Amino acid sequence: MKKKIVMFFLIFSLWGVIWSFPQDQPQSGMQRNIRENIFTLRALRMTQALDLTQEQTAIIFPELNKSEKEKAELQQQLAGEIRELRLLIRENKAKADEFEARVNRIKELRKKIALREEAFEEFLFNQLTPVQRAKYIIFNIDFNRGLMERMHRAGLRGQKNK
Repeated sequence: MKKKIVMFFLIFSLWGVIWSFPQDQPQSGMQRNIRENIFTLRALRMTQALDLTQEQTAIIFPELNKSEKEKAELQQQLAGEIRELRLLIRENKAKADEFEARVNRIKELRKKIALREEAFEEFLFNQLTPVQRAKYIIFNIDFNRGLMERMHRAGLRGQKNK
């Protein structure tokens, strides 16, 4: 079960990475706003879905905000590393050890993101009742699934407009 939870967090992180490097360009203000709006929506829906008390909210949200900022910074670094890797591949002039070093940095950043997510979840679960933990698991699955579906639909609409 823990592996499934981690997988959903990874999917959410991967989504963040995707938004942080569209078309190999730095993150724009609009994309940053989208990310912030999704974070806000997720926090509000989580509050409702878990029936958080004011005390729980006051404890959890500062840590959630800190976690998201740290993950966003790591994802931005990851996006830069991926851009550099794409450039190395495109130029086809790099040596094998240069590719290996870049791949290792990417793997390390991905690991750091996953560890940060696990740390937040552990913190969160220490603040929740058993029922709220169960609700969180369901909330997280449903929210991420809905987000992926909306992104897919938006992508399809974007293709029709081209």
